[in-house]
Amino acid sequence: MTDPQPARPPLFDAQPGGSVERRAGPLARLLRRLEDADPALIRLRLGLRVTLTLALVALALLVSHRFVALPQVAYAVALALALQGAVAIKDTTVSQRVRTRLWSALVGMAALTSASLLAGVPLLRDLLFLAVAFAAVLARRWGPRWNAAGMFGFNAYFMAAYFAPAPGDLPAIALALILCVIVAHWVRDRALPDRPADDLRRTLRVVDGRVGRVASRLRQGLKNDWPDGARDAVLQAEQRVRDGLLIAEGLLPATEGGGTAPLSAPMQASIQLFDLHLALETAIGAAFEARRDDDRVFRSSLERLARLRLQVRRTVANLTDEMLDPAVAVPSQAGPLAWSNLAGDPFVRTAFQVTLACAIAMAGGYLLSEQRWFWAVLTAFLVFVNTQSRGDALLRGLDRSLGTAGGVVLGIGLATLLHGSFALSLALIAACVFLGFYLLQTSYGALSFFVTVALSLIYGLLGNFSPELLLLRLEETLIGAASGMFVSFFVLPRPTLDAVRKAVDGFLSELDRLIEAFGEMRRGNASSWRLVAVTRSLDRRHSEIAAAVRPLESGWLAGARRRDFEVGLLRFTVLSYWAHLLAGSQGDGPQGLDAALEACRDEIRAARGQPERFFERAQPASLRAPRESQGPSTEGDPALALHAIRHVLAQLGGARDGSRRSASTGQGASDKEPAVPGPVST
Repeated sequence: MTDPQPARPPLFDAQPGGSVERRAGPLARLLRRLEDADPALIRLRLGLRVTLTLALVALALLVSHRFVALPQVAYAVALALALQGAVAIKDTTVSQRVRTRLWSALVGMAALTSASLLAGVPLLRDLLFLAVAFAAVLARRWGPRWNAAGMFGFNAYFMAAYFAPAPGDLPAIALALILCVIVAHWVRDRALPDRPADDLRRTLRVVDGRVGRVASRLRQGLKNDWPDGARDAVLQAEQRVRDGLLIAEGLLPATEGGGTAPLSAPMQASIQLFDLHLALETAIGAAFEARRDDDRVFRSSLERLARLRLQVRRTVANLTDEMLDPAVAVPSQAGPLAWSNLAGDPFVRTAFQVTLACAIAMAGGYLLSEQRWFWAVLTAFLVFVNTQSRGDALLRGLDRSLGTAGGVVLGIGLATLLHGSFALSLALIAACVFLGFYLLQTSYGALSFFVTVALSLIYGLLGNFSPELLLLRLEETLIGAASGMFVSFFVLPRPTLDAVRKAVDGFLSELDRLIEAFGEMRRGNASSWRLVAVTRSLDRRHSEIAAAVRPLESGWLAGARRRDFEVGLLRFTVLSYWAHLLAGSQGDGPQGLDAALEACRDEIRAARGQPERFFERAQPASLRAPRESQGPSTEGDPALALHAIRHVLAQLGGARDGSRRSASTGQGASDKEPAVPGPVST
């Protein structure tokens, strides 16, 4: 992980190319703003894909209607499944996506046919709906293809429950599905395809600007003697850099590395991104320890940061889409189903929970409306999508309910105001679809809000709008959300803390692998690339902890313990920082370092047995070297980095005592002793 030493390049500007940026036109400035919020434009592309797919499918159906009369249900099914296909199909190659679309269409058609044939036997039809819900969730254990097919099957059955197609409508529906598959494939892989190399360059341009802003804040903070809030602003800016780097690393092919073959260009880019992140963290640490802005260590760290920026630019400029093509299928999430241990299988448990929640929602929905009960079932099903704990399910249910309520209010107003305005209503429907899916990754409630508004306008265009209908949708949504939350809390519950413990265990497992890989590199048995690959995996595990703790940080569930979970998250940030420094060191060290590495692995194994200790108060943790360490805080010192990791792990032993002292004195340990200055302190 060495870098050349060119002549001293200019340091990062606060906004690279700032004068050019100011002279850019409104459209260019808008694009820059979109890139800053969405570096790889993934969210923008998703919103455009969904909107364009729905528009072209509707157009194709209208054209085909001149030759083959299509019933209303054919339009509805094709549009609904086109939307689903734009979101749910996540295979990595074109051929895999084609196969998944075909399988999904077949599963969807089978679900529609079954519902149509059983329309005259409501009891059997509804029982089969529950069976489809169970199968759709269980299918997730076999990977993204069958996850998509299961979602297609559930949504197709849902549409059949709404429109009740006659058997004679099935050929027209099949034609509509074929058009849906063709159009969705063309939009995804021809009109708006992924361009990994362009996405990576765009992302790193954004990261480049964010790094420049961090460097500017560091210089400004030192110049002004770190006024109140300046350090926090630096940490927030650094987190944005970390988020951008995670996006960039996700665009690089995943591999464990470790071989002796020459490094490929994507591997070199990955190593340079790691070095860039490490250099930024080092610069932050140097700035927080420095006393003035011309401090030699601080200036040296900024110069190295600038050199690495140039290296990344050169490497990424030569990457092509072919180099970044994963060319492999995403593996399934679980092995064969163990029939002898069904109760212990998490996918079976979730499938049972979803089915029970749908059954309760179906009963409640029927009591409210015999025609619109399916809205309650849909909500109960979606409450469990992409959730890993009952806290997640609670937040998702609340998001959907609040989003639907807000959409009902605005939808009633817009549908009334725009009655008879076809063109404007159609434009607003397209805008709502785009905004809903553009914001999907940041807010599920926003998706519910915009979809409800779009439905209000569609009902207005069809002449079916009434405020009572939207209020009924809200009531059915509340029934479904309440059913899902009830089951998640009281039937085979998975507490949020269990999800946190699993995420913590995964992080500590990767930290142990990193220590092991570092020791093997010192002995010449592993490459530096393997160390970088493990460090990237550690960063992903760090993100998983943040995702698992999110419900507990919301305040809905944590209450008085919310601060404890924030402390725990910061502690993992400290461990991640020093793990980066350890991986970035050259491997040299004093005598006894190998023994210290083994001792650290023993301490990690002990910590895996008590993950809750990370979220208990203890003495403050900092990115600065522990007070008891000997020697200066120099970059590339593996002994210092290892000592800091062990220092954080050692705090766990005193965490419980610290909690008891804080309970008896009314103060936490961090209130009794000021935090050591450093990029992160708790």
